[in-house]
Amino acid sequence: MPIFESPAIYVQSTLITLATYFIQHAYIKPAIDLHSTDANFVPLVPTKAVHIRRDNKNRQTRVNVFDNKGNKIYTIERESASTPTWSMFTYPHRHEIATIRAGFFLKSFDFHNKVGVTHRVLERENGLSGRLRTFYLNDGYKYVWTRGAKFLERVTNPGGNEEETRERIAKVKLMRQRKFDYELVIDEKKVDIEVAIVTGFLCMMTFWGMGDITETVGPTYIPEPKVEEISTIDTTTSKQPEPIIIEKVIERIVEKAVPTETKTESVPNITFEVQADDDADVIIEKA
Repeated sequence: MPIFESPAIYVQSTLITLATYFIQHAYIKPAIDLHSTDANFVPLVPTKAVHIRRDNKNRQTRVNVFDNKGNKIYTIERESASTPTWSMFTYPHRHEIATIRAGFFLKSFDFHNKVGVTHRVLERENGLSGRLRTFYLNDGYKYVWTRGAKFLERVTNPGGNEEETRERIAKVKLMRQRKFDYELVIDEKKVDIEVAIVTGFLCMMTFWGMGDITETVGPTYIPEPKVEEISTIDTTTSKQPEPIIIEKVIERIVEKAVPTETKTESVPNITFEVQADDDADVIIEKA
């Protein structure tokens, strides 16, 4: 019965918020994310950050998504506070991206712009690996949102102990306690940003609550991507190199090897006169 699911979610979120609040203030935060696993973890290297906040004028029916520069890029809306079904639109063009069902009994999402990713259910999983919310995409990997650390992890070989690998590809942080104000940092190389926003929003509504002790460090710093410097020739300002002509090269080599002007020195004429009775005379005449 959808009409009761939205109020039930509100009550559930309130209880989770209160429980988290008291657990964190009792300094037993590790109890929130108690788990035991021998999996290998790959750390998160975020490339983008977005902020997900309730709209001040329509707090029960609209949630806004901003980039790290404060520009609104998406809105998540529903018709009334009593319905558990939300729709995600681009902003400002309002192209519908996905339908999100944040119900008490069913938590699912349907994308309208992604091939092979239509209806997916966000499942619940509790065990030695922790309290998780799981889903699958068309790449075959298992994706999980964790309870305490709020990481989105891509799991390879789940249940394989030492052979299991968990790549942390996104993380959510509550910015203001008891306020629906979250930061989501993402590694865009490993997960689609819209998938992270939709599944993260589902967990914000039904899984995490708003009782975390918030840190005063502010938004996560994301360095600007480095632009690779590519050496190119500007055809408008730079001169193009002249074509190489073999004949001219040969002429230049010959010019350097053989001087163009050679100085000719006059060699004097030398005449020997020899007489029988006298000594030899030497006569030098200039030409």
